Amino acid sequence: MTTQQPHVGLSLVNKAPLGLIVTAVIAIIATVMFELDIITLAYSIAGGLICAMILIAYWLGKGGLFFIAGVSIPLLMVIVIPLTTMAALLYLISGFFFGFCLALLGYKTFTK
Repeated sequence: MTTQQPHVGLSLVNKAPLGLIVTAVIAIIATVMFELDIITLAYSIAGGLICAMILIAYWLGKGGLFFIAGVSIPLLMVIVIPLTTMAALLYLISGFFFGFCLALLGYKTFTK
């Protein structure tokens, strides 16, 4: 027996605007302190978007495979994206959460 619980990720969805602002500020500060690594930032934003979309599908009751795929995306990004400096790691983390929050904000906006 499967029950749908769309409220599972609702607390994350409601915090998405704040998360978007915080991660953008972190990325801006990192850009001031370090050389901009646009490739790492772009891939990490895309990874965050994909991860959030997969987890939203899981939250909407599409199946446990979506959960496994969703939580595997950050690990895959750490393995695939070259992290040659600490700045690249900072861009990876801030970009991932920026993309994640962006997808959650889009979900919140389009499901009202």
